[in-house]
Amino acid sequence: MNGNFFSLHNSLIFDQRADNLLPETGNPEPLYPLLGPSPFTITNNTAPKLSGLCTLDFDAIDTMMSITATDCFTVFAPYLANVVCCPQLEATLVILIGQSSKKTKTLSLNSTHAKHCLSDFDQILTSQGADNTLQQICSVGPSNLTEASCPVKDVDGFEKMVNTSKILASCGKIDLVNECCRETCQNAISEAAKDLASVSNEFDAMGIRRMSDISTRVINDCKSIVLRWLASKLEPLRDKEALRGLANCNVNKGEPIMLHLIF
Repeated sequence: MNGNFFSLHNSLIFDQRADNLLPETGNPEPLYPLLGPSPFTITNNTAPKLSGLCTLDFDAIDTMMSITATDCFTVFAPYLANVVCCPQLEATLVILIGQSSKKTKTLSLNSTHAKHCLSDFDQILTSQGADNTLQQICSVGPSNLTEASCPVKDVDGFEKMVNTSKILASCGKIDLVNECCRETCQNAISEAAKDLASVSNEFDAMGIRRMSDISTRVINDCKSIVLRWLASKLEPLRDKEALRGLANCNVNKGEPIMLHLIF
């Protein structure tokens, strides 16, 4: 009996001493489990190491860059590449060159300049949490920033060659319901691309360009130039909606100009 009494007494003294070590609070605080950061929270906000050799205006599309970094977040980029990340990445490059052309007056870069700008593009995205191997994941390279085989690349030359009013009227605000059937914007883009591609064509004996000789590759490359010019005339997020509408129409047809711009 005495042994049990002293054991209980000692236990109470120990508990009292332990309580004295705890901070005094009015009410006991509930215990919560420790939670790790959300996988959707971008925590890699490091300063990007830029080349200083790229003239593209990244500030003009800062919201688009943030969206792209989220869509290409390091954990998910390899698994959602073709569904989310890569289409958004390629579309952002189109809009970047288009918006930058307001200052640079060109709709493409030479290969050396393209390498510097693509590197800076990657650095900015990585600093915001995107995967650091996006070029490999999405098969994107400096050629995505050049004119490829299209013979027209400067804004002045573009606007002299094509009916810009028609492009803006047809594509400035796309009717998402009717565009796939009427192809109003798509036809305007194709027509403008053919006008640009015709610059490289030879004249026949009558002094007329042989339109039938224009290759599909050149026309498709010129469609990219048209899209960049269009991106310079619309707000980035509005341009995103236009590209999305065109993409939805071309998915089933398998046309190359917008197939990779779904986002």
